[in-house]
Amino acid sequence: MDRETLIEHLKEAVRREESATQIYLKHLSAIISRSGIPAEQISSIQKSLKYLIDSNKEHKAYLLSLIERIKGEGIDVY
Repeated sequence: MDRETLIEHLKEAVRREESATQIYLKHLSAIISRSGIPAEQISSIQKSLKYLIDSNKEHKAYLLSLIERIKGEGIDVY
């Protein structure tokens, strides 16, 4: 695989991380506003979704740093 193809795949992975985060936030909003679930369960759900969102942000940052590293390398075959 050449550099540009790899970078495009990584950029797509970044877009998916961003999309997943938005989906988690929409689920969280729906759970809080419409579910009727008791507050203690909502708190537990919020913690789980926050963990997923934070993990997505961490993974996105890793992917972005990897893209920058690849752009700076002198090779074009991966």
